[in-house]
Amino acid sequence: MSSLRREALRWYKILQRTKNEVFAGDFRTITAARQRIREEYIKNKDLTDEKEIQEKIKIAKDVDVELRSSVVQAVRKNPTVFEARITPDTRKLDNVMFDPEAELPAPRSKKCNDKK
Repeated sequence: MSSLRREALRWYKILQRTKNEVFAGDFRTITAARQRIREEYIKNKDLTDEKEIQEKIKIAKDVDVELRSSVVQAVRKNPTVFEARITPDTRKLDNVMFDPEAELPAPRSKKCNDKK
């Protein structure tokens, strides 16, 4: 087995584990993610060009990072309260307070060119 093929299979397994961790407890989403990962790998299983395979492996790595850092699960505890599951990998941004004195640009007018 070539090293690229081994690497592609390694990232397939990593993505499967990542989806289980990120979507823990959400069976429908886990099923949909499993199917999507599988479809993408089956669609590209006959690639032979090394450059294309490396590109697909890079996409898999990027998807892994995005899933781990951007997905936050929220569960409704009561009608007005949600509990968020934030992991150590979740990207956290600074929360900047809104300045009520800030000058906002005027809203743009919506112009539709395809009027019938």
